[in-house]
This record gives sequence, C-alpha cells and structure tokens, in this order.
Amino acid sequence: MGERRKESVFGVLISRVIGLVVFLILLGILNILAGGYVQTPVFLQIVAFLNANLGLLILISVLFLVGDLFGALAFPLNLPGPIFSAVGAVFLVMFLFRLFSLVGEITGVEFFALFETFALPVYLLVVITALIGGYIALFADPPPGRA
Repeated sequence: MGERRKESVFGVLISRVIGLVVFLILLGILNILAGGYVQTPVFLQIVAFLNANLGLLILISVLFLVGDLFGALAFPLNLPGPIFSAVGAVFLVMFLFRLFSLVGEITGVEFFALFETFALPVYLLVVITALIGGYIALFADPPPGRA
C-alpha cells in the first residue's frame, strides 16, 4: 500500500501562511490597479467582491490551517482536525455560492439564484460529508506501529 508522507507542523504553518500572504499581496495589487489604472466595471466589481469577502476568506484560511495543523500531529491529538476542516468546507461553499451570485450579476444569468434556495441542505451535506471523510481518512491511515 502507498505510504503517505505527513507534513510537519512547521511545514504546514509556513506553507499556509505564505499562501495567505501571497493572496493578500495580490489583492493589494488589484486594489491599486482598481484605484487608478483599470476602470472596467467588471474588474471593479470583482475587486469590490473580494474586498467585501476578505474576512470570510481569511476565516476559511484559518480554519483549514488549524485543521491541517491538527492533522500533522500524532494520533490522539489529530482528532479535532476533521472538525475544523469540515467547518472550513462549509464556509468555502458559502463563499462559492456568493461567487456564483456575483457571476450571475455580471452575466445576467438567473440560474445562479437557484443556489440560494438549496443553501442550507448543501451546507449540512458538506459538513457531514467532510466529517465522515475526514475521520475515515484519519482511521484508515493509522500511524506506524499501530496497525
């Protein structure tokens, strides 16, 4: 069976924080461009959308970071990891629904409004699926010496 290499806590922390910092730098560049150089309405709408959802995006990043940090720990300490990842997945789906709504506003397609109708059942399905999948992955890959 294939051996899965586990990242260290330090490696997880550094890689996720670097990703968040790169995103924030890119968003800053987009804001500078939107402030004086690019005046296309769609571009301005996208930058405004990212600015409005910045808190949600940081929350998603932090939840996945905490989930990955717990996942990098040894067996009994990694048990909370799937919970944080599942909550992060729900917020990610919430962001995607907002993104679909933005795409619907930009394109004028009313199809994306249907997602708002089914939001709560989808959130429940996502959290249940992520929890079950996370704990199956946790217990299906026992630490060496325990199998």
